[in-house]
Amino acid sequence: MWNKDKSLILSRILTVAAAMAAIIVAFFIPAIAEWYEYEMSVEANSFFDRSSMFIPMCITLYVCDALALAALWNLNILLRNISKDEVFIKKNTNCLRKISWICMGVGAVMMIFGLWSSIFIFFGMCALMFGLIMRVLKNVFEKAVEIKSENDFTI
Repeated sequence: MWNKDKSLILSRILTVAAAMAAIIVAFFIPAIAEWYEYEMSVEANSFFDRSSMFIPMCITLYVCDALALAALWNLNILLRNISKDEVFIKKNTNCLRKISWICMGVGAVMMIFGLWSSIFIFFGMCALMFGLIMRVLKNVFEKAVEIKSENDFTI
């Protein structure tokens, strides 16, 4: 029977799997950048010369990969706290805050790389929107922590 504990375990397993995938992808970033530069060399929608995008793309992908690992680390901390029944605590709010800023950082990095390849502007906007959603979720958690704290002092 599926329950909240199994769902939490699955979330933690998927978080670790995503982190392992991000680490593995880091080894293939130069090959990915070279392939993308070759395949997309005919695209006309770029501000800079497309023949010089290998290094900027490698930098973008490495920065985004590192930021993804940081977000997954914070997500793992959040899930670990939830598994210990510590839901509405300040540490979880801090994790959500960090994740939101990380998402916005990824969005900014991708928007800058959009100068070489315009499709990355779309991905950057998606990351910025996700960061904004995480920020709203952080604000809700922050308010819940405050209410819980007030209720704990009332008893």
